[in-house]
Amino acid sequence: MAEERNIEIQVRSLDGESATVSVSPDCSIKDIKSLLMESFLPAKNSPNFHLFCKGAKMNMESQINNYPVIQNEFIVLVPFTKKNRIPKHSELSKQSMAQPSECSDSCTASFADSAWSDIMQDLSSLSGISSNGVEPRLDSNAINMKERNLATGESSNVNQSSTSLPANSAQPDIMRNWSSLDSDDVNREGTDVAIGERSNPSSLNAKRKRGSSQDGWEGRKHDLLRDILCLKNEDFLSKQNCGRVCQVLESVNCLSDSKSANCLLFQELYGNSSLDSDTKRCMCPPWLKTTLKTFTFLNIFSGFLQMRSEYVTWNRLKGAVERLSGCGIKEVSIADMEQLSLLCPKVVMVGDRDSAVSKLCDTIAIVDSSVELEDECKSAKNSRTGGKQLSTLAIVNAIKKREKAFKTDIWNPIKLFMGKAMSGSGIPVLFSCENLLISMKTSSSSSKSSEVKRARMRKGSHLVQQRCKDTSALLPVEMVEHLRKGIGSEGQIVHVEEIDARKAVYAELPHDLLETTKAALEGMGISRLYSHQALAQDQLRALLGMTKGLGINLNIGVYDGDTSQEDRRWLRDNARLLITNPDMLHMSVLPYHGQFQRILSNLRFVIIDEAHAYKGAFGCHTALIMRRLRRICCHVYSSDPSFVFSTATSANPREHAMELANLQMLELIENDGSPCGPKIFLLWNPPLCLKNFPSSMNGSKSADTEAVARRSSPILEASCLFAEMIQHGLRCIAFCKTRKLSELVLCYTREILRETAPHLVDSICAYRAGYIAQDRRRIEADFFGGKLRGVAATNALELGIDVGHIDATLHLGFPGSIASLWQQAGRAGRRERPSLAVYVAFEGPLDQYFMKFPHKLFRSSIESCQVDSHNQQVLEQQIACAALEHPLSLVYDEKYFGSGLDSAIKSLKDKGQLGCDPSRVSSARIWGYIGHEKSPSHAISIRAIETEKYKVIDKGKDEILEEIEESKAFFQVYEGAVYMHQGKTYLVKDLDLSTKIALCQEADLKYYTKTRDYTDIHVIGGDLAYPAKVPRIQLLKTTAQAQTCRVTTTWFGFFRIQRGSNQIIDAVELSLPKYSYQSQAVWIRVPQSIKMAVEIQNLSFRAGLHAASHALLNAVPLYIMCNSSDLGSECANPHETRYFPERILLYDQHPGGIGISAQVQPVFGELLTAALEIVTTCSCSGNAGCPNCVQSLSCGEYNEVLDKAAAILILKSVIEAEKSHFEGSQESSNTSVPM
Repeated sequence: MAEERNIEIQVRSLDGESATVSVSPDCSIKDIKSLLMESFLPAKNSPNFHLFCKGAKMNMESQINNYPVIQNEFIVLVPFTKKNRIPKHSELSKQSMAQPSECSDSCTASFADSAWSDIMQDLSSLSGISSNGVEPRLDSNAINMKERNLATGESSNVNQSSTSLPANSAQPDIMRNWSSLDSDDVNREGTDVAIGERSNPSSLNAKRKRGSSQDGWEGRKHDLLRDILCLKNEDFLSKQNCGRVCQVLESVNCLSDSKSANCLLFQELYGNSSLDSDTKRCMCPPWLKTTLKTFTFLNIFSGFLQMRSEYVTWNRLKGAVERLSGCGIKEVSIADMEQLSLLCPKVVMVGDRDSAVSKLCDTIAIVDSSVELEDECKSAKNSRTGGKQLSTLAIVNAIKKREKAFKTDIWNPIKLFMGKAMSGSGIPVLFSCENLLISMKTSSSSSKSSEVKRARMRKGSHLVQQRCKDTSALLPVEMVEHLRKGIGSEGQIVHVEEIDARKAVYAELPHDLLETTKAALEGMGISRLYSHQALAQDQLRALLGMTKGLGINLNIGVYDGDTSQEDRRWLRDNARLLITNPDMLHMSVLPYHGQFQRILSNLRFVIIDEAHAYKGAFGCHTALIMRRLRRICCHVYSSDPSFVFSTATSANPREHAMELANLQMLELIENDGSPCGPKIFLLWNPPLCLKNFPSSMNGSKSADTEAVARRSSPILEASCLFAEMIQHGLRCIAFCKTRKLSELVLCYTREILRETAPHLVDSICAYRAGYIAQDRRRIEADFFGGKLRGVAATNALELGIDVGHIDATLHLGFPGSIASLWQQAGRAGRRERPSLAVYVAFEGPLDQYFMKFPHKLFRSSIESCQVDSHNQQVLEQQIACAALEHPLSLVYDEKYFGSGLDSAIKSLKDKGQLGCDPSRVSSARIWGYIGHEKSPSHAISIRAIETEKYKVIDKGKDEILEEIEESKAFFQVYEGAVYMHQGKTYLVKDLDLSTKIALCQEADLKYYTKTRDYTDIHVIGGDLAYPAKVPRIQLLKTTAQAQTCRVTTTWFGFFRIQRGSNQIIDAVELSLPKYSYQSQAVWIRVPQSIKMAVEIQNLSFRAGLHAASHALLNAVPLYIMCNSSDLGSECANPHETRYFPERILLYDQHPGGIGISAQVQPVFGELLTAALEIVTTCSCSGNAGCPNCVQSLSCGEYNEVLDKAAAILILKSVIEAEKSHFEGSQESSNTSVPM
């Protein structure tokens, strides 16, 4: 029992070493010291040491249970040597002040003296060591008070005894150990130094005489800055400096008044009169705190370089920021430094060397990071001030002057913005940095023109002037540094994630493997298999190569929509291995299974590759198709095939596969033995620049313009990156979210290559859906064979296509899920080769969220794959198909289709699709298909593939370029549209609606077009504010209704937009037929009173509804199994102000609907509550929210027109209205009950 009562104590030395000892609670400190001398190397090496707990020296005779050592805390081991005398502080101080204007050797002595004083001050301020070196009794109340003060940064009168140095102190020894202590340990795990707190001034004077007359934190900060600047070491963030810099940065948490130290935002709202001790708090949004820290770091770093007569360059900044991250300060980033020049251009500017010299003390100038400039900087020391060395005091004063100017410059627009954005209740609307930048207009036309000129200079410098024309081969790791110094020199690389290589794990070939199979593998150069590997291969090319050595002909073939009728007949009669897809099983194999009798009777294995692709509506259909296949095999052909699944990006592979094929048992092989090379993953954020936009969006060339902070074009950035990869020999796939983006990237990249490497222009092409089968096969073969170096592709190339080894992937925007991003990035780096992935961000909130918080991307788990095989609507569709293939029986078929089979049969019977012999008892009835459709499977699209398509024809060559689905055609082809194909631009001359043919002509155009459209959801029978009070609705406790709806898209015009600048040249009217389909929707009315309440507070009701709908959409997966693309919401278009219905609505995005809206309706009230909780508990501060609350991955308007504050008010009010509605109904019901 005694051993169970032992406690574990962690002990750390000053050089960072640690050990854990297990002792009894009544063990004395002396015994612990003896134990450490036997087992802990620092204690062995320095037998004279003290133990400190929370800064208090521990008494040797005390017991460990007298000290409050709790979890995550530790004891510090501080060695000492016994000496007769140490120099007096006055002597050291005189030496240190001998040459105040220069950093001579006395700086070292001054630094050592101050550092020793700092250590003892920090320890004594936490413990109250008296002048005679005797530690006081530990008072738990004092300790608790001290800890509370440390957390708040407030001063305390606890333990303010004298702290003069003990006579037996060991300053030199401790300094040697302290200088090697990691700053992260010092500031976060060591002595709990409270930033902003000082010891009693009287004790301070007894310890420190360093020429500083200021009291409190300002005096401490002044001393820290001097120590940072005086360091002779060239390394700004050395171990000595890192701790000091971190202390200064950690103290910067609020935009506060310099005199009262009160938060300026809080003071602006409530005035000075209400600022008592109970109401003081900081109202600075997180981005503002980060901005203050970023400027403080830049300001100090600039001063450090001024001491060395060096310039602030982007390369130096990036290196310092990376080092700072290693010291534990993660908030500061290059992207935030970019914003400083926009927020306060008078204090932080991006310019050239001359501007850096001319405004030495007033402005921080960040200059270009070219190699020539770096060399010039090194050779030009002391030239900036005419050869005169600035004193430390002068630079400290310059730092303070810039800090004061920065706070003033940033506070003025914030104050103005708060005044404009103040709501009627006196509460300010949450605002982001982007909101502030957009609202900031320059005070004069001269300052506006200079800012625009500087922004244009920056934009041109990194995209044009720094284009590389070299074509030497580079490895992925070399490419990273090449990009940093070249087109990425403006700080676009905001995060670098290094992913380690994975070595191959092999297994010997099984002994019972046929000799012919072994010989075939050896013929392919395979003597061992990876530990996870099965012998089944999914690529036709690999299978044909393998069978050459077997001496037999397996008659392998592909059976899909591109297979000719002649080949189909041959495969049905001869093939032993058939490569097909769920669509062909659904449309051809199962409805006509008699023609496949030979294959189905002998079917032994069903191999499903890329299993994670089967989710949502498509996965639901596929799951029931697999059940139809198993049922036919069992009932008709007496076969029972085994299933093999492969997937790489799923959080629930076993559960998903079992649900997909209705399996009771499945063995999971998850130890991947395949090799994987090291991968470097870059997050690339296009730099901010000021752009001139007309005040109105009507396209007129008005003189009234405004400068707006926007990021440079991510499409152009991705194209520059693509060109770099191709030039330097890296085979690359540039993944784009849409067909049009892939064509634009190809077009821009070819333009760049014509300038930098003309011989490589034809080595890239586009690959996307819509191309005819022959073109796709040709591109795949050319890429695999090496004729092509790169492709700009949609996710059509994401799955199942072998294109050989890839060195790099580009990702233009977030693809929709983390799993999809990793799937795309996984195309590179196979076969143990190193690889590079670059995620280029759009300006939308979602991409910027990941740029700001990379750990949310790299540390989050991939999504689970969800399949709802019990979806009643899909089940009915698939049951009708199954009944045609073989009559249904509740007794024998419920094991395949589940408990919903009975209700599905009854529903189909009522619709006239199933019939049976009524003379039999219900359980023994056999149901057959009697519907009007000859083949019901042909009327059911399992993944919304449309049969109606428009053909795009090159008028000059009279050849088909593409076939576009009807629902997408009018977004791409209409009279006057700029159509793109393989990087070439075409002008659409004619669109024949009757023949569904678009005629186009190749043209060299300097603009592109974009449709002006909107989508309406008309709820059929949904005109009532509240439904009738029927018992079912009362039982559900929600007024939400699930009804049939019609989704209609209307095209009313298009914009001509100039390439490069993205300026709207012209707006053209358009007359096209509407496209609509019937679906299902679930919705709830938002009362007029709620709208008025929102607008009274100066919030946008339209943006609030949009945000609330997104929040509800994000909450659906908590209750219902579905895919993100299965449901949609009404999204507000930022370019039109039409009436927006006063409701929160979700609808099925598949024609006909798949029943998810009907499943949402009973839990709508719970979803409202969950959505409100999601939004209110999210810590983001901007109006637009974040992906964790009101942003949606599937938003058709790119998450524009969102208002988080309005969404909270709307959700709260709707929940209250629902509650009141049913409480009133209950009261009415009670009063009508007879006595």
